[in-house]
Amino acid sequence: MQDVTGAELKAALMEEYPVRYAGITYQKVTALIYRKGSTRIQISAELLDRNGRAVVIAPAGKIERGTSNA
Repeated sequence: MQDVTGAELKAALMEEYPVRYAGITYQKVTALIYRKGSTRIQISAELLDRNGRAVVIAPAGKIERGTSNA
């Protein structure tokens, strides 16, 4: 699998497809977070777990598109 881009994360948010982070498949992206660093914008995503009860904040560069529903 390949890391997702900012545009692909936006598509994941809008289309509600699953993503993988740290070997775990998450149900969907529930928010995108843009933080201004000293030299660039850092993108993170809020990922909803399979039970729909908790979220994880993950850096965009470490997220992969999932292949099936979580």
